Amino acid sequence: MLYIMCGCIIFATHYLLKDNHWLLQKRLRDLIFGTILLISIAVIISTWIGSLLPVIVITLVGATVLQIKYTNQSVIRNMH
Repeated sequence: MLYIMCGCIIFATHYLLKDNHWLLQKRLRDLIFGTILLISIAVIISTWIGSLLPVIVITLVGATVLQIKYTNQSVIRNMH
């Protein structure tokens, strides 16, 4: 069940953000910093509620966002 939920989170994040202009305009360094900040906040929330679910969800979403940005940058570099 956990694998299905994680797969759905990754698929939904990728589907919703693959053509997001805000995401594509941000620098990779800014997205990495934002992801680290969000994971830190998720750790605090996770500690407060006593569940690892916020950390798992934010990690999956952050990894997918960074993968989309990195892939897009690689494609743009290869085109030039």
